[in-house]
Amino acid sequence: MIGQNKVTLLTREEEAKYDLSKLKFYKMSSYNESIAYFIDQDNLLVQPNVPAAEHSIILSTSDFDGNNFPLLSENDTPYYRLKDVMNEEGFTKENMMKVLQELDFSYKKDSFYDDAERFVKGLSKDDKMKFFGPALYFIGEDLHRLCPNAEWQFNTIYYFKPFAEAGLHYEKRNFSFYDLNLLLEDKLIRSKKVSFKQIYQKVEKKFMKEKELWWDFGNVKGD
Repeated sequence: MIGQNKVTLLTREEEAKYDLSKLKFYKMSSYNESIAYFIDQDNLLVQPNVPAAEHSIILSTSDFDGNNFPLLSENDTPYYRLKDVMNEEGFTKENMMKVLQELDFSYKKDSFYDDAERFVKGLSKDDKMKFFGPALYFIGEDLHRLCPNAEWQFNTIYYFKPFAEAGLHYEKRNFSFYDLNLLLEDKLIRSKKVSFKQIYQKVEKKFMKEKELWWDFGNVKGD
């Protein structure tokens, strides 16, 4: 059980015990696009619309209809915690500076990487997840200078509690800077030993390597 709601978590193995072909389909949630099937008159087997999700759940019909879904650990990401600013209007330098101020971090452009490296060593897990947003923004903007035509994109992830992931992407060449997100997750969530400078360098190297392979019409190297 989670919280006050009557929620049962199902692993993939436990979910497989239910024969969906024999369960009556209820509906898709307009809130998070999860799919629900009746297992009895009052309860539903609910599948999230996320292929990588670890769990389905059993939830009451009233909670499903009321969008009263649990926050699972796999759903509790930095993007979810900063969901209010993970959009085109909110993902700005001004808002990232506000997050840093809340963390009592003084942003200096010229020394950000070194200052951030020292700062995060003393942070709690929750504060590291909060720091993720500004780190993504400021390192992403440094990478943005390599490819000014790239744009921040915001893709909705339909866990039980939806959120948007921010990622830098160059649509013309279909180049994704998403390795930045993955490396920051490794550092700040999984505590892997990689520095902020190394993160920038890894993504920069990949971008420059792939840029050399770009060819425009007429065999002219692309921008």
